[in-house]
Amino acid sequence: MTTTTALVGSEETTTTTSPTASTPAADGPRAGRAKRRTFTTEYKRRIVAEYDAAPNGTKGAVLRRERLYDSHVQEWRAAITAGTLDDPPRRGRPAKTAEQARIGELERQVARLEAEAARKDEVIADRDAALQVLGKGVAFLEAISSRNAR
Repeated sequence: MTTTTALVGSEETTTTTSPTASTPAADGPRAGRAKRRTFTTEYKRRIVAEYDAAPNGTKGAVLRRERLYDSHVQEWRAAITAGTLDDPPRRGRPAKTAEQARIGELERQVARLEAEAARKDEVIADRDAALQVLGKGVAFLEAISSRNAR
């Protein structure tokens, strides 16, 4: 039986698992790695308010107690000021603008046309080689027939 204690924010949680119970995350290649912390909007607002209310010299104690960095508080304060704290975080790549999408489409089209031109150049080169061989064959036959005609 395994017991794990984790500190989430200022609250401590304890999880107990039995050795027979296996979760997909526990069996994967990243089983021993720590998970990324997530913070609720209420927690963020509370910490920013507590940090701002703390007198100079004790702000670092708040950060150490919560195991946070000053950049967390600065980012959360900016989000609160901008009114975007409650918005869900955007995941993945940012959406392309219409101009970027058009550029990508044109680049794919250029690549496709260049590949097609290269294939056609190969076909033309093969045909030229075949015509040269055929020309040599015709010249050989003409030489033989002119020899026989004498």
